[in-house]
Amino acid sequence: MLDRTIAPPAGEIVFGGLPKVNRQTFDSGVSLFWLSAGDQPVVKIELVFESGIWFETQKATSWLTAKMLAEGTSKKKARQITEGFEQLGAFLEINPGFDDVSIAVYGLERNFDQVIALLNEIINESIFPEREFEILKSNRKDQIALNDNKSNLFASKKLREAIYGAEFSYGQGLGVDDIDTIQLTDIKQYYSDRLFHNPKIYLSGQVSDRLVSLVEKNIVFPKSNEPAKKVIDFESSTRDIYVEREGSMQSSIRMAWLIPDRNDENYFDYQITNSLLGGYFGSRLMKNIREDKGYTYGIHAYPVHLKHSSFGMIAGDVVAAHTKDTFGEIKAEIDKLLNEPIPGEEIETLTNYLAGSFLSSLGTPFQLMGKFKKIEEAGLDISYYDRYFEALRGVNEDSIKKVTEKYFNTSKAYTAIVGLNQ
Repeated sequence: MLDRTIAPPAGEIVFGGLPKVNRQTFDSGVSLFWLSAGDQPVVKIELVFESGIWFETQKATSWLTAKMLAEGTSKKKARQITEGFEQLGAFLEINPGFDDVSIAVYGLERNFDQVIALLNEIINESIFPEREFEILKSNRKDQIALNDNKSNLFASKKLREAIYGAEFSYGQGLGVDDIDTIQLTDIKQYYSDRLFHNPKIYLSGQVSDRLVSLVEKNIVFPKSNEPAKKVIDFESSTRDIYVEREGSMQSSIRMAWLIPDRNDENYFDYQITNSLLGGYFGSRLMKNIREDKGYTYGIHAYPVHLKHSSFGMIAGDVVAAHTKDTFGEIKAEIDKLLNEPIPGEEIETLTNYLAGSFLSSLGTPFQLMGKFKKIEEAGLDISYYDRYFEALRGVNEDSIKKVTEKYFNTSKAYTAIVGLNQ
């Protein structure tokens, strides 16, 4: 009988690499990446286009254009499209982002040819009905107003403004008035000019050669114009933004720095140091500000990677009366990383957690393809994850202190507070 009072023997966590992802380029120039894995008869197809906010000349056009694809075609109304996917046991996700627009469908392998046909229909035969457009605009305005009323979402929005400035693509905030100015002609123009630029297809699950052939023959993208080159130049008018909300019981706080992207030689050391500070439940910020001080239910540090810039953020919702105290404790924990010894046991616990957490995120073919997609979109090769595990084995007190000094300089931080600055 298993004696549960005795801990199982510990051993090194080993990463055996990702399974091979197949690559294919169609005659049309479209890139397909596919992975056949998993025991369940399910498939995910994800289409990714370089047509997000970064490429806009008018705010919100990428979001509205992408969402309008499922609002009616020459053959089906919006309700029929929704019901069509549901009847096939599939569901559709359309996710417009800062850099890309993603359209994903999850479905059953046995009828995925019908899923592909319906997906191709909304891509090529959308008619952008005016009534649905006005409803979508109204819903989007309500969503913006609701999100701006949520302190945590508004704080993140204002933090991006503090970092990049309100005029740069990554810093601009979307307002209700921006939605009012958009006309249906603007959406149709974005659809024909930009929406389907540089398409990539990611296919995962129980993928057969037959399914690959179906995708090649039946997924067709409208032509797209080459977008104008954009200068990566941003400047913030203020590094600290405070939005008072009188009577608030909590303050949403944000602190951030510009950080290296995933291609940088220091990136893994940054990532590990960030986790030690606030990247998991056993982090220093959680132990201090949540467990010891009781200022918050949770405080987290994590990187945000965009294609043309990256920043690391510390975020939490804290008791309003301890807003300034919380910032003081964050700075104190950073000072400790710089000036006090870092126990080897703490580093070992962290790296074991990070290694185990990574391996636990590889349980499905969709997760595996997600890992591959991350490095493909960032222009990295498959050795990226091997180098991550090498960094976990090689991290030490010295490397942590060097990264802390370089990337966590509190005098150069950007901050945002929504609530009360007490």
